[in-house]
Amino acid sequence: MRQSPFLLVIIFLVISCKGGQKSSGPSNNADADSCIVEADVYRNPVTIHIDDKIVPMYDTLTLNNLIESVRYIPLETSDSSIIDAQRVRKIDDIYCVTSDLQSSMLKLFDANGRYIRDVFHIGRASNEISILSLFIINAIGREIIASSVLDSKFVIFNIDSLTYRTVYNENFEINRPFPLGKGHYVAKPDNNRAVLGPTITETYDSLPHLMFYDSDFNITGTVGDGAKPWRDLETTEPPRLTTDVYESGDGVTYRYADGDTVFTVDADEQMVPAIILDIPDKLKPTIKQSETDPASRKQQMIYVQYFQLSRDYVFIEYQYGGEYYSGIWSRDSGQLLFLNTFPYGINPILISVDGFSVQRNVNYLNRRDNVIIIPIDASYLVGTIPGVKDDDNPVIMEITLRSGIK
Repeated sequence: MRQSPFLLVIIFLVISCKGGQKSSGPSNNADADSCIVEADVYRNPVTIHIDDKIVPMYDTLTLNNLIESVRYIPLETSDSSIIDAQRVRKIDDIYCVTSDLQSSMLKLFDANGRYIRDVFHIGRASNEISILSLFIINAIGREIIASSVLDSKFVIFNIDSLTYRTVYNENFEINRPFPLGKGHYVAKPDNNRAVLGPTITETYDSLPHLMFYDSDFNITGTVGDGAKPWRDLETTEPPRLTTDVYESGDGVTYRYADGDTVFTVDADEQMVPAIILDIPDKLKPTIKQSETDPASRKQQMIYVQYFQLSRDYVFIEYQYGGEYYSGIWSRDSGQLLFLNTFPYGINPILISVDGFSVQRNVNYLNRRDNVIIIPIDASYLVGTIPGVKDDDNPVIMEITLRSGIK
């Protein structure tokens, strides 16, 4: 039953593409490109094999292998614009740059790096936040959302109208919501809380896999069932299996803790298989092992911790043997293209271009393109970009990966 809407989408896309080919004039190419992108998003699931002996083609991303082009955008340096950039997201022609959680900053810059404004302010007024919990970038709706947990509210800023909207919800705390487009959001159910029950203290034997919300964060529905509430044991040593949702353009990727299938979920609220994880049984932990094994035993198992999709690539991070791995696989063939090993609690991608090398985490990918957007210290680009100085604001680095890599 779940596949029916998916098949209807494919049929619709095929018909739409055929219709686009009959038209004439400049719009012909635009229609064809649109159809190609949509069909590409909903391709068949790819099997990704991970074991203790996999060997990549590359251990560094360069212009000679996976990188097609690199673009630099120096951020304006002024008293108002200074920021310790940790993450960058793009809403069309606007960069949303955030610092770490402690300094709680979010600043907007235009396509050329010119400072536009700060977005949120600390305070108790309706449009202010007391303590920032997280930022949500709704690129589709051109909105930026801040969660202020102590006030039980979301403050929503529209970058077109420059207006604020505040949504209060005193009844329950929503786990991090992700935008799906069409004014819809999705989140994991809050563990050990009632989903649709009469009280917030009611506990279920199982929960839905995902919950859907409208633009005011009212529950509109759920998908799946059988997701077990977690046992949060004080004795549990890291790493551990977790159920994860990650943003991926106008949709999310979702995986249940010990599941072998990673799904995409869009505004149609259907779970569509995207990745099949193939890990040997001897290296694949169970939930019980995740909860009770000592760290020494866990080092003998593969713990997948992060996964993302771009148009042509699958990015997966995992732990094994006491080390951290960042891998990139072909989304068409499942071939391992890149793998980086790191001994600490981060999983960076090693990039070498224009005479310098950097290691940076890829915090966000859109499955409709192959673009990586990361901030780097200005010191790396002194002498490469005219006028850039060591103590300037960070530089945004837009890396476009090649298409058609098998």
